Amino acid sequence: MPIVCTPVQVPGIRGFVWKICDENELARLIARVYLGHARHVENILRRLRPSVTSPPVSVSAAKNAKRLLAITTDHRDGLIFQAISWIVAQREASKGSIIKLPHLIPAHKGFDGLQIDLGAKQEILSLVIFEDKATKNSRTTITSKVWPEFRKIEAGARENELMHETTALLERASGIDVDKVIEGIVWQHVRQYRVSVTGESTHGAPTGFKALFDGYDTVAPGDDVKRRAGVLCFSDVRLWMDAFAKTIELAIDKEKDNV
Repeated sequence: MPIVCTPVQVPGIRGFVWKICDENELARLIARVYLGHARHVENILRRLRPSVTSPPVSVSAAKNAKRLLAITTDHRDGLIFQAISWIVAQREASKGSIIKLPHLIPAHKGFDGLQIDLGAKQEILSLVIFEDKATKNSRTTITSKVWPEFRKIEAGARENELMHETTALLERASGIDVDKVIEGIVWQHVRQYRVSVTGESTHGAPTGFKALFDGYDTVAPGDDVKRRAGVLCFSDVRLWMDAFAKTIELAIDKEKDNV
């Protein structure tokens, strides 16, 4: 796994500090996502089919993947970070989890990510709503963009969109009576949240982490399990993203050449 996730002890939150330990492998996985092979990456991360042959890569697919690295900086970094968040979620997930495939649309207005955790009897244990933010101003972004969004969802906004996406996600699972599962959903009971952001080095310590996500219990009240949080710390996130985007581009070329 190219990212290590270390738990951080903060009251009221299931928190983790992320650390990249293999940039080249991370770039390879994201390159495959950008090439449209998220299912292949999912199989690798879940260790379902670790030796499966990589799907072929056409010249056109490689060009389109590289275009995702040539968009505006904010959108580029947002897509990269959402892919990183999805990779982390895949490795954290239990066997009964279904995670929405990452989108490849800049400035996408839907949910950054969704995860359904199913029980032994195919009941929904939790529906996790993701908010992923790559930013130089993490605390301001959380308070101005993430918390308001969580408040709206808690108040019932986007309920129809949430139901639609949940139904589509359940269709990916085998052997499930989707209609029966949907009928048994009690939204307030199963809804959970997962906010992931880029931060500064101080946010990797418990005190800084706590300050970064202060107010989480107010916008998403309930048991601690309802609130998940992760931070990936940088001294300069934009500088790192500029360099990492080039590493992804090289990985796209390498994946194409290896076919």
